[in-house]
Amino acid sequence: MKIVELYNNGEASKFKMPTNWREVSIGQYSKLMLAIDKKDSNEMELMLRSLEALLDMSLTLLNKVPIKQLKAAYKELRELTASMPTNELSRVIEIDGVEYGLIPNFDELTIGEFVDLDNYLQEPYHNLINIFTILYRPVLKRDGDKYIIEDYNIGTTFDRSKIFNANMSIATVYGALFFFYNIGRSYMESTLSSLEIEMEEMIKA
Repeated sequence: MKIVELYNNGEASKFKMPTNWREVSIGQYSKLMLAIDKKDSNEMELMLRSLEALLDMSLTLLNKVPIKQLKAAYKELRELTASMPTNELSRVIEIDGVEYGLIPNFDELTIGEFVDLDNYLQEPYHNLINIFTILYRPVLKRDGDKYIIEDYNIGTTFDRSKIFNANMSIATVYGALFFFYNIGRSYMESTLSSLEIEMEEMIKA
């Protein structure tokens, strides 16, 4: 982390600026991607939204900071965002002594997992933390690379989301996000298509 000072009416306020993706939380990454994904944003709006996301500053405060300082801070942030986090897949991660495992086999998704993931994927950047609470769950048993994770229960996701939000960086799980969007999402779309075909055949029968 790097400490930056931004001035408002002559008074300096200090903020933490991430210098690598390991220092960027899932919540910050989500806000950043929402800013980048906004199609009608101009360059100034993108700068403000990016700084708001990664410096955890309010727009109210940012609007009072001299443009020269904002541009200098934004230039440093662009060095970070010039490259994306590594897409190396971490199937098991550890937080505070607890292991969390990625869904081992997407062919065995339950209807609950399937429906909730499909709903969250309608607005993925708004729901990143919710997606990760489904993808990663406590490991119950592990033997080398093989492991069994806790059954999906939406009642346990809220507490897990708080743990992940406070302790999980996007660098740790970006590989899983990349994997899911390329493998898991394709599987879900294929499964949904198959279900629709089956429903149509049942109706015709």
